[in-house]
Amino acid sequence: MVRTDLNIYDAQGKNNHLTDEPALTTLADIRYRGNSSLHFDKKSYLVKLVNADGTENNKKVLGMPSHNNWVMNGPFLDKTLMRNYLGMNISAEIMGYAPRVRFVELFVNEQYQGVYVMMETISQGNERVNIANYKDGDPFTSYILRVDRGDTPENELNNFTKYAKRMPPNTETHRFMINVEYPPTRKLTPELKDYIEHDFSKFEKALFSYDYDDDDYGYESLIDTQSFVDYFIINEFFQNYDAIVYSTYFYKDIRGKIHIGPVWDFNNAFGNYMEVAHDGTGFELHERTWYFMLTKEEAFIDAIINRYRSLRETTLSEEYFMNYIDETVAYLGDARDRNFEVWGYSFDPSKLTHWSLLEPYERNITSYDEAIAQLKDFIQKRGNWMDENIETLYQYSHESKNKKFNH
Repeated sequence: MVRTDLNIYDAQGKNNHLTDEPALTTLADIRYRGNSSLHFDKKSYLVKLVNADGTENNKKVLGMPSHNNWVMNGPFLDKTLMRNYLGMNISAEIMGYAPRVRFVELFVNEQYQGVYVMMETISQGNERVNIANYKDGDPFTSYILRVDRGDTPENELNNFTKYAKRMPPNTETHRFMINVEYPPTRKLTPELKDYIEHDFSKFEKALFSYDYDDDDYGYESLIDTQSFVDYFIINEFFQNYDAIVYSTYFYKDIRGKIHIGPVWDFNNAFGNYMEVAHDGTGFELHERTWYFMLTKEEAFIDAIINRYRSLRETTLSEEYFMNYIDETVAYLGDARDRNFEVWGYSFDPSKLTHWSLLEPYERNITSYDEAIAQLKDFIQKRGNWMDENIETLYQYSHESKNKKFNH
């Protein structure tokens, strides 16, 4: 973590320059962030706005609500520069909230770094994840959980599906864990952690029981089912198959039910996964931990299919996507040219390490126009395939397949 000065320029209707008057000046603690993206030449950053004494300095940034915690995402593998921008904005229209995003051009020590996407982090607050504040000393709390590679044992959950190992073997469950994101670790007493473990495990036990589809004892009394439906559709349509294994969040207001979301991290989505050439066909999330059981109930599949058909008329329609992409390309304008004056060599696969290459080799595109065409082709193919095959999801809820799971 490095403390530095941070200036943000936001003149409307004209180009910004380093000689202009900043719209915001603050101190910030900055560090690199990411997992595989740490190997990219173009780094991403976690940015925490602070006062001189190190305390949090909540500020409005680029029209986004006041907060102190931000991500500066540097698209490098994503040659369109827009997968996170597109994914977050579309998801927000579907689920009601996703982290807000803004395109920026970044300078570090007056050296131009190219186009970045400044993003809200997934944090508690009425303008972000709208759950009640934890009150010191309370034995109960609202909470946010993160499914990922994990960080510290202090906030890791020993939840039901972890110790019971009640998930199919091909979900690579040994690679992820669940950590408490809110309340913060400094407030996470053993008693509070125990409460969150039992509360989330109550949902998991109901889901993996013989009564999973029962009105009184099943999972549906404990979760916001619509959020699970929307999350499934979004990540399947985008083929964002890091979902459920990594970069997955849950939240619960103390007065409500468990929600899945908000969505996070679409760098590898829309056919851009490094190791696997997702070609716009197939389903995968039904094999992942919680969806392994959710998709065994026909009513849940009904909800997915009905919601999908509705969204294909609006937010997930091909026309809507194509216009959104074209408008984003136009909005970026000359900024994308400036970006590739620095990072243009990323279009030459021979100059990249294996950490920055798609496999197989022929998937690596060599121009920005080709990157946009590749994105559009994926969306068209994925939408057409799902239109024709969405009802095949019923096979996972059929009695002949699920007798051993039913009461």
